[in-house]
Amino acid sequence: MDGWIEELWLVAIVEEVPDDEVRRWWNSKETEFLDRLAESAPRFRLGTILTTVGEPQLGSPTRRVFDLMFLRGTCPEDFHPDPSTPYILPLLDADLRSALLAAFSPQADDHPLMEAAPLSGLTDFLDEHGGARLTTHSPTEAVPVSLPLRPS
Repeated sequence: MDGWIEELWLVAIVEEVPDDEVRRWWNSKETEFLDRLAESAPRFRLGTILTTVGEPQLGSPTRRVFDLMFLRGTCPEDFHPDPSTPYILPLLDADLRSALLAAFSPQADDHPLMEAAPLSGLTDFLDEHGGARLTTHSPTEAVPVSLPLRPS
């Protein structure tokens, strides 16, 4: 099984971001303005995330946070009635805080290759940035990795 590993950060954005920029961000397109914001905004290093090719993604705190933020950012209607746009940077409120802490909590089947920061560090970051808009960001290039095949 092959894949890529990279760092994953949670970023707190307080500036207004145009809707078309947010849409391009979630669709992995060029986003010059939001890229600059993500590089300079307060951020917390969650750990590393492994993306596999042709396989289900392996579990980890960072993977669960990435998946949660992607879902909240691209399907806001599932979490808030009448969202203003189809793509958002989710607002850090009590509901999102709770969901992020639950997602980042270690689980028995987490893959050991993906390191994660301490849960207390995420808690402190969320407490400090309540009311900000959040997104995930990978500031480094993904590194190819080869993993042993799982027994069938």
